[in-house]
Amino acid sequence: MSELILQQIVNGIVLGSIYTLVALGLTLIYGILEVVNFAHGEFYMFGAFVAFLAVSRLGMPYLPAIAVAAAVSAVFGFLVERLLIRPLIRRGAPPINSVLVTVSLSTFLIGSFGYLFGADLRQIPSPYMKKVIHVAGAFLTMQRLLVLVVAVLLIALLASIVKYTSLGKQMRATAQNIEAARVVGIPIDRVFSITFMIGAALAGIAGGLVGAMFVVEPTMGLQIVVKAFIVVIVGGIGSIEGSIIAGFGLALIETLAGALLPAEFIDIVGFSVMIVVLLTKPTGFFGVKAVRSA
Repeated sequence: MSELILQQIVNGIVLGSIYTLVALGLTLIYGILEVVNFAHGEFYMFGAFVAFLAVSRLGMPYLPAIAVAAAVSAVFGFLVERLLIRPLIRRGAPPINSVLVTVSLSTFLIGSFGYLFGADLRQIPSPYMKKVIHVAGAFLTMQRLLVLVVAVLLIALLASIVKYTSLGKQMRATAQNIEAARVVGIPIDRVFSITFMIGAALAGIAGGLVGAMFVVEPTMGLQIVVKAFIVVIVGGIGSIEGSIIAGFGLALIETLAGALLPAEFIDIVGFSVMIVVLLTKPTGFFGVKAVRSA
């Protein structure tokens, strides 16, 4: 029994790495642009397909393919922000407009990738899937260890950028008070674009990592984006720290519950946690009501 629990904890930490990478992109985009991006799961799917094509069609090694997925996803995020989101922000459109636009984008991407690639299940070839290590009685493939290591490095890098760099200071200032940031000369449009690029790149990397463990298909982003929204809401909308803690926490709760409950109940656990948090602390554990205008 103790080995089973240990195995579930290891699985939960790996799953939490994925939840956190995807949720961090959502958190950044909402915290700075105040855009609820319902197409974020398709950024994840987009990155998985880019990595798959880079490995299977171009013959690239797996790790460089992940880097390509990050870069291409970032460019895609830039185009989405520039062509779809920025016009709405400039016109002062109500928040529901961005919701409708991103939902439409999500539907368009799922349909387009379904038309181009069909519904066949694919897997990204990775040399790390066949290598298994033992950790105190638990089994861990090198691919899962890679997921964890990459996630920790990216989380640390993002935290350092936000806290210590000039760009990070501009992002924090924009998130706190966009009008004051504009008055003091912060290039708001540039901050918006970079934020969307970072969010898309994180999701694309997560897709490329998961695509080697499970499958790549056009609807793969639908479930992960739901979990990412739960993480963002529980941790506190706009809170990077909250997303990290809630991402790993939710994954651990789900995997441990999976050892005790039927598989059909696992998703209910996450929604139950979210409902309790919304009823007791509507802003999430680390959320605050930020002032956005002067």
